[in-house]
Amino acid sequence: MLNYVLRRTLYAIPILIGVNLITFILFFVVNSPDDMARMHLGMKRVTPEAVQQWKVERGYDKPLVINSAASGTDKFTDTIFFENSVKLFVFEFGQSDEGRDIS
Repeated sequence: MLNYVLRRTLYAIPILIGVNLITFILFFVVNSPDDMARMHLGMKRVTPEAVQQWKVERGYDKPLVINSAASGTDKFTDTIFFENSVKLFVFEFGQSDEGRDIS
């Protein structure tokens, strides 16, 4: 019985990572960081500098899944996906737009 539970638990890890990756990719297919910045700042008369500043403040200035400019493990760890996934798996869900903790 313990063997069965252990096996099912080990099967769940790649499934959760896969579901997280698919959800992440679908989210960014629909909403690019530039579009999110424009919606948050207001659609009219938003300067490119304001969009860039918004992206830097929220960490959306990094590559999504693979950082081709980095080398070694930073190629995968210095990305939006890795940083958000690590926080998700330790139950740190971030902050709302008003600055309050979600979890």
